[in-house]
Amino acid sequence: MKIINNKFYVGSFSNFDHFKTVCIAGSPVKAQNVKYIQDNVKKDLFVASLYGSTESHGFFSGFDLNLPSYAGEVQVPALGKDISCFDKNGHPVYGQLGELVLTVRSPSFPLYLWKDEDGSVMKKTYLSKFPGTWCPGDECWINPKTRGIIVVGRSDDVLTQAGECFGSADIYFAIHDMEEISDYICVGQTNSEGDVRAVLFVKLRDGLTFTPALRDKIAEKIDEALWRDLVPEVILDVKDIPYNLNGKRMESTVKKIVATNQIPEVNNIRNVECLKYFCNRPEVMNYD
Repeated sequence: MKIINNKFYVGSFSNFDHFKTVCIAGSPVKAQNVKYIQDNVKKDLFVASLYGSTESHGFFSGFDLNLPSYAGEVQVPALGKDISCFDKNGHPVYGQLGELVLTVRSPSFPLYLWKDEDGSVMKKTYLSKFPGTWCPGDECWINPKTRGIIVVGRSDDVLTQAGECFGSADIYFAIHDMEEISDYICVGQTNSEGDVRAVLFVKLRDGLTFTPALRDKIAEKIDEALWRDLVPEVILDVKDIPYNLNGKRMESTVKKIVATNQIPEVNNIRNVECLKYFCNRPEVMNYD
């Protein structure tokens, strides 16, 4: 997405005649990512979106050159993997949001986690939500026509506001092409009464200042792309956005800071120094 936002293009001197396939992994691949590659690199390039996890030491998905691949979708499960989308009652569903689960055991799954001597952490994190399955904690949607899998994002980071449930990825999609913004992260915040709202932090491009007018422009952009009820109640600027070592935004960490105004213990983070910028924000702390 940074390549798209910075408007990098392949030079006319480049030759991709023998470039057949590109595999992308690390975070969900959006349709606009695939379109950008095919528009600017090669029209008939086969773009494979791969999905896996560090904990399982590999990929849950694969790709098949004999089948069509649809932009934004994980094409097929890897050999020996059975990926399903479960509703909250643990029933397989198609054409609606649900929890991504693996229903068949794999030799690459870990036997235990480091320093988890009694196995309680692994059980709570991956095995307890839907007993008998491995639950990596991602929300997904399976296309009933193509059977392709769209990985929406972390299921524990689903946002709720004004009675509407949506994902941080929805907000990111709405503002990804705003020239003033270089990065962003959106999390939920709950007050003592149980009310919930969305809080959006944006990192501006160098030389720009966050103003009420820019805040309104961001809100209008989200309203146009989605709808008014999904506009985060709080929109603030921040100097940097935290990423883990795999290049994924750390929504869960920011959510904890928003809830407690304390920096939690984190290990797998690329830029820990930026977490302090999410603390002591009056607009966040005064949510009563």
